[in-house]
Amino acid sequence: MGGLNFEKTEEIISLQAKGNYTQLYFSDGRKMLVCKTLSALEFMIGNPLKFVRVHRSYTININRIQQYMRGKGGYVKMENGQKIDVSVSRKKYFMAALGNYFG
Repeated sequence: MGGLNFEKTEEIISLQAKGNYTQLYFSDGRKMLVCKTLSALEFMIGNPLKFVRVHRSYTININRIQQYMRGKGGYVKMENGQKIDVSVSRKKYFMAALGNYFG
């Protein structure tokens, strides 16, 4: 309401859908709630090779992954300690994105 924030996308660890809002998690520990949907923010960021939707409610920054644990869908542990489930339906896309990004 007070103005516009300009943030560096490389500082974003993850984005979490919260209805018509999205919670952003930053590398310095900050959180920011924005009045945009997760899809709208993904479009604004515009980097599908670096930001990958791993779950209906989560998009992650591949550069900020600390660990991937296998399982049915598995989960990722982000550098801020977040554990984010990878949905079964998005696992194939996620693994392909990892392969494309890290070679």
